[in-house]
Amino acid sequence: MLIKVKDLSKIYKTNSSVNKYIKVLNGISFDLEYSTVLGIIGESGSGKTTFAKILSGLEDYDKGFLEIDGKNISLFDKKEFSNTVQMIFQNPYASFNPKLTVGYSLSEAFDKNIKNKEDLIKAKLLLVGLENDILNKYPHQFSGGQRQRLAIARALLKNPKILIADEPFASLDVQSQNVIMDIFKKIKQEKKTNLVFITHDIASAFEISDKILILQNGNLVKYDTINNIREYKTNDYVNELISSNYLME
Repeated sequence: MLIKVKDLSKIYKTNSSVNKYIKVLNGISFDLEYSTVLGIIGESGSGKTTFAKILSGLEDYDKGFLEIDGKNISLFDKKEFSNTVQMIFQNPYASFNPKLTVGYSLSEAFDKNIKNKEDLIKAKLLLVGLENDILNKYPHQFSGGQRQRLAIARALLKNPKILIADEPFASLDVQSQNVIMDIFKKIKQEKKTNLVFITHDIASAFEISDKILILQNGNLVKYDTINNIREYKTNDYVNELISSNYLME
């Protein structure tokens, strides 16, 4: 299995003066096969982004276990994990140093002993539909959609097993959303990197994903193939989600 999750739980302490805790993830369990795009959907506060942060190594979990490619996530060293899991965020501008050219930022994805950096960068730029002459430009010179494409290119330079996209369409216009979706479809076709797609956009999740994981208040309420979720409507919450075109924040 590419991803194996068992009884995963995450608890946050509130800022209240009284010791109060909120269980954001409540014992979720699932297995994800290789070459399978996973879409994670649910209302705001359902635990989607928290799970993404745990899967990307940005946060620890409190109970259960999480394996990636047969290895417990806690056993990865920093370099190995960076080459295994990459994440692109809602705001790609914040992930680029505004004082550095995008070419320099992209080159930082490599180890020092890599010699053909320029060719590898050009290949990823081609994948995301950007020209090589942009490498001497700075992040502020790009649109939001272009910066998101740069963020995808930089993540793919690591050749990760898993690429997590957390609300990748946030604040993008429809045209830019379509461009990003086409890039994800190319990644899916190449089958070199598995996508974990977290979104409020139900239509997009169903368009790109092979399996859907639905969260509600930190609980896993449905995990199945697209066809089964559409055909077997056994949960009111699930039915309400998939009947809506978009989940508002």
